[in-house]
Amino acid sequence: MNQRTHRQPSAPAAAETWLAQASDTLRYALQPIVNIHTGCVYGYEALLRGIDRLGFDTVPALLEHAWRLGCAAALDRELRTLAIASFAALPEASRYRLFFNLDPQLIELEDPGHTLRLLEQHGLPPEAVCFELSERADLTASPRVAEVIAAYRRHRFHLAIDDFGSGYAGLRLLYEHPPELLKIDRFFVSGIADDHKKRLFVASTVQLAHVMGIAVIAEGVETERELLACREVGCDLVQGYLVARPQTDHRALRTRYRGIARVNASDRRRTDDDRSLIAACIEPIRPLPVDAEIGAMIEAFRHDRTHHVLPVVDHAERPLGLIHEADIKDVLYSNYGRDLLLNRAFGRSLHDFLRPCPTVDIHDSAERLLGAYCADVNPAGLILTRDARYHGFISATALLQLIEQKNLAAAREQNPLTRLPGNNPVYAYVSHALGERHRTWHLVYLDFDNFKAFNDHYGFRRGDRAILMFAELLRKLLGPEHWFIGHIGGDDFFAGIADVESGVVVRRIEQLLAKFRSDVQSLYDPEDRARGCIHAHDRDGTPRRAALMRCSAALLTIRPGDHHGSVEQLGQTIAELKHRAKASASGLFVGPHGSRHLRARHTTPPGKRRAGLFPNPYLAALN
Repeated sequence: MNQRTHRQPSAPAAAETWLAQASDTLRYALQPIVNIHTGCVYGYEALLRGIDRLGFDTVPALLEHAWRLGCAAALDRELRTLAIASFAALPEASRYRLFFNLDPQLIELEDPGHTLRLLEQHGLPPEAVCFELSERADLTASPRVAEVIAAYRRHRFHLAIDDFGSGYAGLRLLYEHPPELLKIDRFFVSGIADDHKKRLFVASTVQLAHVMGIAVIAEGVETERELLACREVGCDLVQGYLVARPQTDHRALRTRYRGIARVNASDRRRTDDDRSLIAACIEPIRPLPVDAEIGAMIEAFRHDRTHHVLPVVDHAERPLGLIHEADIKDVLYSNYGRDLLLNRAFGRSLHDFLRPCPTVDIHDSAERLLGAYCADVNPAGLILTRDARYHGFISATALLQLIEQKNLAAAREQNPLTRLPGNNPVYAYVSHALGERHRTWHLVYLDFDNFKAFNDHYGFRRGDRAILMFAELLRKLLGPEHWFIGHIGGDDFFAGIADVESGVVVRRIEQLLAKFRSDVQSLYDPEDRARGCIHAHDRDGTPRRAALMRCSAALLTIRPGDHHGSVEQLGQTIAELKHRAKASASGLFVGPHGSRHLRARHTTPPGKRRAGLFPNPYLAALN
């Protein structure tokens, strides 16, 4: 739809009659936008209802008709009045945000003053409104659009980009007018749990938004699996039928949708490993309300000499930024500076001293906190929120300590030789796969053939070189494709990936085995390499000829509906596949899949069979 840059003419009598009919017919439904972790309401989107009774199928068709009649600007003012009145009728409306779609055809004619007057009539601050900019229209071509957006920002309105990913100017709009929020289009949310490409697109978008300090809303979430997938890739907020349908009856709206929290609580994949680390770093600096007197700011710094920043919140306890003590020292310590600062005639307010600060949610990971910190320019720290309300402050020093503790915890979970995830993370990954029965998982157990003979013959140092060589091949060939790779111990490795075609998985493992079989020969002495074997002893001490080393791989695909019992039982199944892999010419055995009652036959002699390929780390810790 092309933007109209000319001024909308005044409405003739026929248009006024139609406009009066539209005002009597149209109404707004409100749909909640909630925290993706807790279900607590962040805001409500105003969605127009009653257009069918005026003879239109879509809202754009209604707006186009108003343009032809010459009353589009008048209709927009009326719609804004209806939406704000509907939102203001909610209990404690000022604690939430109203999301209102701007008509892209009218944005050049926008006047923030009209909206400010409407909000003032209902006792609402500008922060209570978030205007949605459509990506379906080019809002980057006109300098006037930039002026309007700047004017809204000066008046403390919030902005969101709607339907991100569906239009043609989204990235440029994001670059030129970075908003506070980004709404992922429903197309990318629908089926995201089963679509690897959609998951990758949304994850990349979330990562970009978070680097820019932008929160992300997943639009149109209808199933629990879509919710969990959106949470996994880092979305902050969620909107859709799974939460609630748009409601014209305010009595049907809630401030918290507990079903969202229940879905998260029942998710077996969820871990809160970072929560205790983050909680230990929080500094409970008491914030000041933005309308507090200058004297309250001075007194707060005088009372707390351990901190040099002061968080400021709006009337709904949403953080607005930080006041740095250094910024007021020049004024405070100059001649008559304190008197001038406190003199109301000069009209100074806390807003004059505010600096922006990265804001993160208490449910975010340590990596997300670090990313938010690094994306800013010399921030004093991070403001931590809970359900969009101020919760505490994490200083730069505390954040460094947090990352150090996180790295130490990760190091404890790594194999000391290869630095790959060790036994505990492997066990957790397999448990995760068994818990997600709606996805297709490919689990690969990798084990060297003739490694003991090689290690005994050449010594452990060369044996370690073979292990490191294989670990590097895993990183090079599987790492870029987002496989999980782990080192169980010795010459035993593990790899896993979900929602990838089986043929792709098989080809990648074949490539890995072939590459290692070729590269590992460089570790043999020339005469052994030429002979194709070494003279060694078997486990019983009997002399024998040991072939050159290779790696065997047992691949098991778990499809929706397959049942493999516990991790330990699954380990026994893969153990059977591993013995078949070692007996095969290629070194790769692809296990049967699709069966709902697959059982390992355990044909290996009992004396040779191991207790399980995935030993329970919790039981091991007790032994």
